[in-house]
Amino acid sequence: MRTAAPIIILFVALTATADTGRLDLVRDGRAVATIVTPADPPQWTATAANWLQQYARKVSGAELSIASENQSPTGTLISIGHTKLAQQAGVDLDGLKWDGCRLVVKDKVLYLIGLDNAGTKTHDWVGARGTCRAVIKLLEDHCGIRWFLPGPQGEQVPQIGNISVPADLDVRFQPDFVYSDGRSVYDENILNEPGRTLAAQANNYRKAVKASPGGHTYYGAISQQTYGKEHPEYYALIGGKRRNADWTPQSPYGHHLCSTNPDVKRLLIEYVRKRFDQGLDWQSLGQEDGYLRCQCDNCEKLDQYRDAPTGVRWEVFQNSTLRDAPPERLFMLHKAVIDEVHKTHPDKMMMLMCYAPTAWPSKKIDYFGDHVIGELMNLHPTYIEAWRNKVAGLTGFTYWHNTQCPMGLNVHMTAKETADRIKYLHENKFVALSVGPEATWGLEGPTFYMMGRLFGDASLDHKAVIKEYCDGVFGKASPAMLEFFALLETRLEQVVPIADDDIAANARNTQLPHWLTTPQMFLAMYPPNVLEKLESSIEQAEAAADTERNRGWVRLSRDQFDFIKLLTHMLIAYRVWQVSKTPENWQELKQTVTVFEDWREKIVSYPKSYTDQWWPGHDIFGKWLVGNLEDTGTAFYCAWEKRKADVLSKGLRGRAMGYGQSYYYSFIKEPLTLDFSKQP
Repeated sequence: MRTAAPIIILFVALTATADTGRLDLVRDGRAVATIVTPADPPQWTATAANWLQQYARKVSGAELSIASENQSPTGTLISIGHTKLAQQAGVDLDGLKWDGCRLVVKDKVLYLIGLDNAGTKTHDWVGARGTCRAVIKLLEDHCGIRWFLPGPQGEQVPQIGNISVPADLDVRFQPDFVYSDGRSVYDENILNEPGRTLAAQANNYRKAVKASPGGHTYYGAISQQTYGKEHPEYYALIGGKRRNADWTPQSPYGHHLCSTNPDVKRLLIEYVRKRFDQGLDWQSLGQEDGYLRCQCDNCEKLDQYRDAPTGVRWEVFQNSTLRDAPPERLFMLHKAVIDEVHKTHPDKMMMLMCYAPTAWPSKKIDYFGDHVIGELMNLHPTYIEAWRNKVAGLTGFTYWHNTQCPMGLNVHMTAKETADRIKYLHENKFVALSVGPEATWGLEGPTFYMMGRLFGDASLDHKAVIKEYCDGVFGKASPAMLEFFALLETRLEQVVPIADDDIAANARNTQLPHWLTTPQMFLAMYPPNVLEKLESSIEQAEAAADTERNRGWVRLSRDQFDFIKLLTHMLIAYRVWQVSKTPENWQELKQTVTVFEDWREKIVSYPKSYTDQWWPGHDIFGKWLVGNLEDTGTAFYCAWEKRKADVLSKGLRGRAMGYGQSYYYSFIKEPLTLDFSKQP
């Protein structure tokens, strides 16, 4: 079994100590090697060299100098990237792909090198940065550094006086997944495009291909703002009207297209080609969210697809009627776009969004092409099997930790459940996953870290990774925190179990029974005796933590546990009052709401200077706390600092939490919205 350490490629030339068989880079706190880069190093090669210099200084106090190879440095050398030195030494990357890397010593020179192909016209951090990976692997494997959480307080940097590698070192590392897309909190809470930071790279929340996954291509390609008024014929005919006029972000008719209009196909082709010309290598193609079919004669005659009947849940419709009558109009349009783009960009890959109406494959198209990857949003084995021979490869989109969905600000998945799914998907030839950890690092931090490690090496023992995280983050408080996280996961499994055959599906966030509302879930998971045990673990951790760093991370878990505890107390008091509406019960309810509101205001008011250090994902956590049942376009996909300022100016008291009010979302309304200014 491979170790849990991340892997990176680095070329270093250095002297060996003959009696130990090791090559020294730093000896007794003094630099004995020089970092060497190409004469004109690419951006990320220069970055890798700077990372090595910075962290060698942090770990040992030594200052490794950086020199260009055209300066002909002498002595022990660390060759970073694709130098002439590496070429002359015959250092190859055979057998590697994506951002694979190699660390090798040849003739007393250490080479750190990887596959590099980073940067598009719009995103310089997207693409392969194998040389960066090589440097990170050196720092992890030979210096013991870890990046457990985002930010400087999330690093573990041991203090050592010597840095060396075996004189016969030769390691090739190939990550198991090409990318992990989604809301990566390692990247300052951006909503997509992970990989800008060293911590994100180290933990495999990055894109090693220049890919734009996610589908919903219609919004960008044929926006109603651009074409709606002049070209109503581009848009779906629904109920006898072209759905192009009076567009608003909340419109239920946004961007639904006429699948058989030739200009729609032309504009989609032009859009995809433009995206490839901007530097992308993989581009997603898919219909808009909430798809509504065009009812014109040309579209209707292509298939038997009809919208889900009124009153029938989408999941029931999708797993019955839709399977035998998919929207061939969409598949035929998308296949035509794919084939035309392939003529001009034969070396590019298309990602076909297999989602909602296109969740099941076409009955008319046997194979979409060797240059097409299926982007599955439904990860149950039956869907995987259905798509297996329809496309050249598979990627997945998950809702495992999405806070908009029914689980909300709670524990979403156990570490074992998450690890089992990642391993299963890897075994089934998935090459990438969109799975972003979000707001609950204080409750699920070990799992978030573990996910990233498994994206690099799916064979890792998840228990060992979890222990590594807790030991590295909490120090002497680790035993109590391991107990805390284990109890949270036990309650999740007991109260909201996942079906045995749900090995790869999106699990709780898409499988919860509709009667299990957010309040009911918290009441079931956290009865008083469980809250007492969790409180005991947190108190033990608080007492054991003996450094500011350890105390800070225990404090994060305390804040998020207090959400669970105070929320549950409030919900219990509300149930008691509903059963017996006495003045005494009303006052008790009012008191629990006041305590919760005090906590909510404290959390939302934390300054950015604090949350940047001690609360990764605070913006997403805060957005849920003040969501007020508003549409996600308004309350979630927005800048937190602006949202925070608006909410604080209006006042927090009386606001509901979460988004929407359907069973697809998590939200809590009463008792927060009750009027406590008067007796009921």
